[in-house]
Amino acid sequence: MESLDLRIFKEVAYTQSISKAAKNMGYVQSNITAHIKKLESTLNTTLFIRHSNGVSLTKDGEALLVQAEQILLLMDQTLTSFQNRPETLRIGTTQTLAGYLIPKCIQAYQHQYPHISFSIMTLQQEELEYRLAHEQLDCVITNRSSMFSGAQKIYQIKENLVFIAPVSCQTFADFKKYPLIVNNVESCPYRSVLLNWWQTHHTTQPILIEMDTVEAIVRTVFVEGGISLLPQKLIVSQENLHCFVAEDLPETNISMWIPQNKSPFDYHLLKSIVEKELSV
Repeated sequence: MESLDLRIFKEVAYTQSISKAAKNMGYVQSNITAHIKKLESTLNTTLFIRHSNGVSLTKDGEALLVQAEQILLLMDQTLTSFQNRPETLRIGTTQTLAGYLIPKCIQAYQHQYPHISFSIMTLQQEELEYRLAHEQLDCVITNRSSMFSGAQKIYQIKENLVFIAPVSCQTFADFKKYPLIVNNVESCPYRSVLLNWWQTHHTTQPILIEMDTVEAIVRTVFVEGGISLLPQKLIVSQENLHCFVAEDLPETNISMWIPQNKSPFDYHLLKSIVEKELSV
């Protein structure tokens, strides 16, 4: 079954006439008839009842028309999205995701479409929301929990977090010997989760070391400068660190947002790449 078969079938169904369909599509009637017979043979059913005034759909024909309209619409949307794909994809994200997730996604995307350029912006939540609403960004990939106004969420997945500690730290009880290393952005979800967890399990206020990059946080933990909390996927390849999993950590999520008036289908490739990278 080919798309042309469905388009011819749809035109005959709409016009209720093989001759009108042939005229509208620029084919001879025998060509139209051949495609309809081919489609009926493929599906092993009768799609039209022939009569003196033209043709009418059978029950199977009515069922196929519903599916054909959906299939052809999806095919047309696919063609349009590929033809109208921007030469530069503008992605807004957080600093952490820009460090470990976005590079892998760019590489996978450009493997299929090497002519596409990328512009990656790491911004605060409020700025991400503003730029997305005003279509200064094509999409936002974030781990912030707040909702975006004037946008639609097309993907979300739970993020697994782990404590990272120096090799000299053997148990949770040893945590109190070390400072907490956090991002200097107060809205950072990892910072919030870590501080809330500490307050739940300790009566003393922690000593904080604030860093502005993930690399600096990991390096400081490595030299036994403190403990921190980061996504498990980010530290998979890190050596000489101890990782601890706590069951009572609040849940954090990674989500993908696009402008309200955009079609999610236009972002299906990027969405599938993000989903694959996060589910591995």
